[in-house]
Formats: sequence, C-alpha cells, structure tokens
Amino acid sequence: MIGYNTDHLKTNKQFMLGNGLLAFAVFIIVALFFYLSFREQGKKEEHHYLESYAISLVKGFIGEDIQVLVNDSVIYNAPVKEEPLTFSLTRFAESSSVIIVDNATEQMAVFELSEQGGVYNFEREEGEVSLKE
Repeated sequence: MIGYNTDHLKTNKQFMLGNGLLAFAVFIIVALFFYLSFREQGKKEEHHYLESYAISLVKGFIGEDIQVLVNDSVIYNAPVKEEPLTFSLTRFAESSSVIIVDNATEQMAVFELSEQGGVYNFEREEGEVSLKE
C-alpha cells in the first residue's frame, strides 16, 4: 500500500497499553488501602479505666433546669429538686471534662477532670458555676 502510515496505530496501541497499566496500578493501590485499613480496624482494643469520678451539685442549683455532661455524654438533664445531687461514674476516656449547662440561659461552665479520678463539688452563685475546694 502506498502512502499508508502505520505509525499512528503503534502510537495508539502504546497509549492504550499505558492507560491499562495505569488503571491496573490504581486498582492495586485502592485494594491495598482497603486491606490495610480493615486490618488496622480489627486491632483496635477497648481501654478500660479503673478511676472513678463523683460529681456533686451542692449549692444553688435547686429549681434550675440543668444539664450535666461528661465529654459528650449526657449524665443528667432535668430540673434539680434536691441538693446535693451526686453522680458517680467510671472514667471512660483518656481525658475528660464536665460541662454544666443551664438550659434556660444556655450558659455553660466547663471543668477539666483529673486523670486520677476524684470528687468534684460544684456551687452556683449569681448564675456562675464554680468548683468548691
């Protein structure tokens, strides 16, 4: 055949082969990522802590609609009817905070909890929550 050029066929063949290898490499990388992520997921272990907290609302909370949270877990959410109102719980996270929210005004008071556990007594005066020593 006169004037028939086969170079463009060779170029197309090389291009298609390159795209096929690239797609295969992407598939292998995605499969490897899934394998490694699922393998690590099975190795996670639950850590159990021995420390405990005693949280008491001792003064100034009667009649107030209060919400008490430790980290993101709601411990109490209702009006306080008697004082002292005490909650006991076991430490369940590496670091913990107690959050006391006045549901009427949405004011928050945040206090860090010790990693060794302990007793925490809270007072409320003029709308401000404080940790009683």
